[in-house]
Amino acid sequence: MIQPIPAIDILGGKCVRLEKGDYRQSCIFSHSPVDVAIRWVEQAAPMLHLVDLDGAKKGKPVNFQVIKEIVRSVSVPVEVGGGIRNIQHFYQYLEIGVQRVILGSIAFQEPKIISHMLRSSPESVVVSIDQRKGKIAIEGWTKTTSLSAPEAAKEFSQLGVQHFVYTDTERDGTLQGFDVPALRGFLDTSGVRVIVAGGIATIQDIINLKSLDGKIEGIILGKALYSGTLQLSEALNILREE
Repeated sequence: MIQPIPAIDILGGKCVRLEKGDYRQSCIFSHSPVDVAIRWVEQAAPMLHLVDLDGAKKGKPVNFQVIKEIVRSVSVPVEVGGGIRNIQHFYQYLEIGVQRVILGSIAFQEPKIISHMLRSSPESVVVSIDQRKGKIAIEGWTKTTSLSAPEAAKEFSQLGVQHFVYTDTERDGTLQGFDVPALRGFLDTSGVRVIVAGGIATIQDIINLKSLDGKIEGIILGKALYSGTLQLSEALNILREE
């Protein structure tokens, strides 16, 4: 079954949502990310997706203690991204019980480090395919590279990476709906399976993405959950149906 995964984006110790990754367009949903995490788990979330937005901008973990408290407070697996730029950051998160560590900028700037991480804990390595108009965006989506999203995923898959998060940065936080044709093209070209994010707004988006079952591990749900356009229970019910 495709897993619906609530996102908890942390900025200044608070749970927020950005629009298209723009730090100037942030909306605070809670002053306690820990309480938010507990609430999603109580609603049967199978996993949590945490992002240290301050870390993504500064290039190092900033909200580490908040994330540590979340991991201690919930009974489901947690994946974390944002500001993980060296091997020490990777191990710090594994030591506090994070199951998967999402690697964006470092994966494209220093791919040799990814090989080292894969040798020590292959199941914990997730490469973030943050695409903007088909190209890879890095450093908190503030820069766009010349590398195409499908080719990047293919190269990392050949390196041994088993898990990817695919984000449409132009739709993230906009509630515009997910671009399924673009995702289908990416999947067909790259040949990888992904967790998807960006623009998911309604139950119809979940139904559309379910048609790609077998190629999708999970669906990250952010603004849709916080704004109420989609209920976690609705997503769970649709994805459980045969």
